[in-house]
Amino acid sequence: TKEKEPEIFDAIRFGAVQENVVYDNATRVVDYANKSVTENTRVSYPLEYIPNAKIPAVGGHPSNLVMLTCDAFGVLPPVSKLSDAQAMYHFISGYTAKIAGTEVGVTEPQATFSACFGEPFLIWHPVKYARMLAEKMKA
Repeated sequence: TKEKEPEIFDAIRFGAVQENVVYDNATRVVDYANKSVTENTRVSYPLEYIPNAKIPAVGGHPSNLVMLTCDAFGVLPPVSKLSDAQAMYHFISGYTAKIAGTEVGVTEPQATFSACFGEPFLIWHPVKYARMLAEKMKA
């Protein structure tokens, strides 16, 4: 909603691409209350649509890597310092949980695994991405 995420809401205009939304064919107005496709829609938009965005969006090499996961069962410690091999393992396994509000039909948390935290979108084998991650961590 505009109240919860005003900058993102205002970025949804001509030039933005929305996914998994229902809209009126005549007016092209999106019905964000309609959850018949999914509760979790996505949008991509040019970075310039966000006020105060740093253009060009480049920075130095990070000194820390943070992997976020939805651990609904307390399997992982809240914070861990991992070796390269451990980081590759957790990246490949992609442990997370499906929770109500982000997945249609889910009412209780369900443990799941998604390689590299994005398995449906991978082109190559997950090990290739893990090796790329390890190379970037050493740089």
